[in-house]
Amino acid sequence: MSSQIALFGGAAVGTLVLLNVLLKPKTFRLVMMGVTAGAFVGGTITYINYYRKHSIKASFVPLGISKPKLNFSKVQPEIYSHLSTDYEERGELDLGEEHITVKPNVFAQIGVIDVPGVRLMWTKHILPILRDTYKTSNLESMSLTDKAVEDDIVFCDIGSGVGNVCLQVLAETNCKKTVGIEVIPSRLRASVVATENAKKAYPEEFQQKEAVWIEDDLANCSEKLKKEGVNVIFTHSWMFDDNLMKILSEVIADVPSIQCVITSRKLDDQKLAKTNLQFYSKAHFTADWNDQAPFFVYAVKNS
Repeated sequence: MSSQIALFGGAAVGTLVLLNVLLKPKTFRLVMMGVTAGAFVGGTITYINYYRKHSIKASFVPLGISKPKLNFSKVQPEIYSHLSTDYEERGELDLGEEHITVKPNVFAQIGVIDVPGVRLMWTKHILPILRDTYKTSNLESMSLTDKAVEDDIVFCDIGSGVGNVCLQVLAETNCKKTVGIEVIPSRLRASVVATENAKKAYPEEFQQKEAVWIEDDLANCSEKLKKEGVNVIFTHSWMFDDNLMKILSEVIADVPSIQCVITSRKLDDQKLAKTNLQFYSKAHFTADWNDQAPFFVYAVKNS
């Protein structure tokens, strides 16, 4: 470094001597003033840059790339490895549970909305409806980011089977709490085991979230839904008869926190008239029984 400085200094002195010989005294003085000013400014900038680089600590932390959500298509086989082929072939029923399927208000046929179908339901229907609800409620203090909206959702699946829809919602969204209602005991047990498997295999994604499983007839569940603070309901109600749809509508009408309902059969209009809900749109989701399975979407009336 010192040899380079000496070489530069020698070249500078030589240049000044040459200019002194070639230029008139007045012109030489002007050139020297310009050179001196330029050297001062350049040296100052160089010093400041050096000082910043070596002496000033950064006062910010760079933003990292957020970890992507789980892909439930890959997670599902792992957390449901406890389900046997025989169990699935019996329609997700243990031996001896067949009598439950003929009880009043019980329709135990399996119909599964698939992983892309749940994603479509969430992103194109549930999330926009809840966002619009918050906007019309004038909740100025609440940020309307997707995360803020999802944080406030308590999602309920009525007829939750082995819990796959609820667990997908927990895995792939910021929703912190889901509620599954199922009348078949073995399906509830399977849901509990799947939840435990998920928390062990993916603690970062599941440990801070809550999956509530309720074994009961939906007719008895309005108080439980109120207690859990449910505000979004999904139900594959295609096999519900007219009487059970009236019961479902009564339960929904009895839970004032509900802001969105998605059901494969229409709710009872007379029961719905007692609520702040109205028909919003018709939707189609991919499912194991239909690539375009129809659903009815209900949302809070605009004030």
